[in-house]
Amino acid sequence: MSSTQKTLIKLFVVLLLSGSALFLPDMLNTPEETLINPIQARVVALFIFAALMWILEVIPIWTTSVAVIALTLFATSNQSLNFLKEQRFDMKEVHSVIEKVTTPEACPTAVKKFIEAPDPDNPGQKRMESPLAQIKADVKTKLNKKGQLSNDDLYMVVTSSYMNYADKCAKTADKLDKAEKKSDADTQLIADYRTTADELYKAAGAFNAKENRTALKDVKIVNLTQQKSIFATFADPIILLFLGGFFLADAATKYRLDVNLARVLLKPFGTNPKYVLLGLMSVTAVFSMFMSNTATAAMMLALLTPVLALFKPEDRGRAAFALCIPVGANVGGIGTPIGTPPNAIALKFMQDIGLDVSFGKWMAFGIPFVVVMLFIAWIVLLKMFPISQKSLDLSTELKGKFLKTPKAIIVYITFIVTILMWVIPKDYHGLDSNSVAIIPIAVFSITGVITKKDLKAMSWDVLWLVAGGFALGVALSETNLAKDMINAIPFGTWDSTILLIGASCICLFMATFMSHTATAALLVPILGGVASAMLAAGSMDSAGAVALLVTVAFASSLGMALPISTPPNAMAYATGHVEQKGMAVSGTILCILGLVITIVMMTLLGSAGFFG
Repeated sequence: MSSTQKTLIKLFVVLLLSGSALFLPDMLNTPEETLINPIQARVVALFIFAALMWILEVIPIWTTSVAVIALTLFATSNQSLNFLKEQRFDMKEVHSVIEKVTTPEACPTAVKKFIEAPDPDNPGQKRMESPLAQIKADVKTKLNKKGQLSNDDLYMVVTSSYMNYADKCAKTADKLDKAEKKSDADTQLIADYRTTADELYKAAGAFNAKENRTALKDVKIVNLTQQKSIFATFADPIILLFLGGFFLADAATKYRLDVNLARVLLKPFGTNPKYVLLGLMSVTAVFSMFMSNTATAAMMLALLTPVLALFKPEDRGRAAFALCIPVGANVGGIGTPIGTPPNAIALKFMQDIGLDVSFGKWMAFGIPFVVVMLFIAWIVLLKMFPISQKSLDLSTELKGKFLKTPKAIIVYITFIVTILMWVIPKDYHGLDSNSVAIIPIAVFSITGVITKKDLKAMSWDVLWLVAGGFALGVALSETNLAKDMINAIPFGTWDSTILLIGASCICLFMATFMSHTATAALLVPILGGVASAMLAAGSMDSAGAVALLVTVAFASSLGMALPISTPPNAMAYATGHVEQKGMAVSGTILCILGLVITIVMMTLLGSAGFFG
């Protein structure tokens, strides 16, 4: 079977399974209760589509994110395709309130009378609908067109629809009354129009009554998804935070800051292979905190290639050295919010529910975790892959000096200033981490450190991938699907520790077999909603909510047991010095230990009041 045929089969399975979710309203809803509405069914279908496409990698994972953004826009927003537009309020409830006010007794003409007359909106055409039916249709149309939406907007839309139609009826009656020749039918029609106008004016006023206004405020909002909310995912502050990291990483590589730093940082580790191993892993981790994990691994493996050739064929230490790079890259990225996309995704949702975790605060618990994990990984690699080589000198492979050109100096200064402002609490300088990220973007662009050619070579696919996760989160939240799902489960009675352990284990399992970013993009929006609901119910405090989302982010990055788990793993495996079994055993040990340490650490920090 050709690769094209396999791809088509995968695509067929994805479309079949995700498309079946569109029939959920027919299967789950009853005349008495609506468990899921059509717009929410589309979001479920989108979620299944994204999950399967990311897992099976039918197309590159970033292009799946683009598809998610497009489908969210076209099928769920207030500016979606006409035939896909659904009511944004529960229209059954809206009609119930309208009919409660506009009864046949209070408005006999508006409710019962069918008028055959020129349509005021479409001259030359006639219509045969009761004014009440037309008002209901007008309310639905106006609600779908509005950007912002609340129950106060519903009140304004309903009353304005009554007033507008009453005005049209009154004006039409005046026009007909001015005609020179009027038949008996015309006279009756004029009377019907005037009576309808009077009834609708009174009905509009009746919505001011406390009982009716309260009824409108209690109507359920079905869909808050706006076109602007979806487009905003492309320029979310977290996206710009990541872009700032890209600028720093590219400038560091371009002006050899990374290689020179590696030479300086590795010098204290001497020539003992055991300590050189620790040094390589540590330097890789430091770079990975501010650079792409993949780019860091590629650079370090390139530096390590001639070193690996120094090992004898029977020396198992080669595997330890080859594995230390992906381990350092995967673990090191956990240390900062920009180190890896799952961190950024978790940080975004924490900010959305009002949890204050700054760049510096993340590093305050992230870097100690990285240090502990690196030490554990060092011990595991030494035990599993004993090194026979007696001496190893990397100074011959890492030659060069720090550049002293004006642009190189600009890179050094900007790098230091940006890192310091990220680490120093916001209270001292007033800028949050997202705003600080603009500094390298602006400085490097203005000074020509980063050129148009450099800009084109950046990892824009990562930003698109992250934006797709954000769009999925918007759809889950603003269609109330996440809220309804959460309300259906008694999370308020759950122990937050059990939830944290269960969610992190699921996340770690998924991250082992699929993209770490895609895993976080799928799970964080749901768990962000869970945390928000439990905070509101009082069954979880802010420390518990932070612990839940941070642990999921960490678990996403700890999935490194297989060559397919991360690009750094795949690169190390491609060197030929690592067996899949060795990677699987060492990776599984580190995954499990890392998850246990994360849960214990977050529990202790929460108990100590670290998160407020």
